[in-house]
Amino acid sequence: MPIDLEWAVPETIPGLEKLLNRVADACFSLEGLEAMHMSVRIVDGDAIRCLNRTMRGIDRETDVLSFPAVRYRPGTTARDNPKKLRREFDPSIGQIHLGDCAISLPRAREQAAEYGHSLERELGYLTAHSALHLMGYDHMTDVDKRKMRNIREKQRKRQGRSE
Repeated sequence: MPIDLEWAVPETIPGLEKLLNRVADACFSLEGLEAMHMSVRIVDGDAIRCLNRTMRGIDRETDVLSFPAVRYRPGTTARDNPKKLRREFDPSIGQIHLGDCAISLPRAREQAAEYGHSLERELGYLTAHSALHLMGYDHMTDVDKRKMRNIREKQRKRQGRSE
C-alpha cells in the first residue's frame, strides 16, 4: 500500500483509502518508482492553518501541505536520485518513505463544490499534488507548473479517468 491514511477529523469517507492508494501508486509508477510510501493525514481548518504558520510562516488555511523526506538536487526528481531514495527505505513497511502530507477536509470540500466535482475526486487530486511534491516536482515557475500539470494528466489517464 503506497499510503498510510490517518483521519484527524471525526468524519471518515468509506473507500477513500483505496482511491488514494490508486492515485499515489499511479503517480509513483509514472515516475518509474516502485515500493514507495507516503503518509496522508486528513485534518481540519485549524490544524492546517497551524501547520502552515509553523512550517511556512503563513498564517492562513491552505488545502494541502507536503513534507518531503528526501531533498533532491535542483532540477531533479525522485527518478534521478536512486541513492537518496534508498536511504529512506523503511524496513518496517518494506518501502521507501517519501514524506508526509496534510490535507484540509474543509478546503477540499469547498474546492470540490467550487469546481463542480466530488469530494473524493478533490481529495484524490490533492493527494496526487502532494505525491508530486514528495517526488521533487514544484510549481514556482510557469515551466514547473506545466510539468506538474502534465504528469497529473498522465496520472489521471493511467487511472482510466477523464475528470
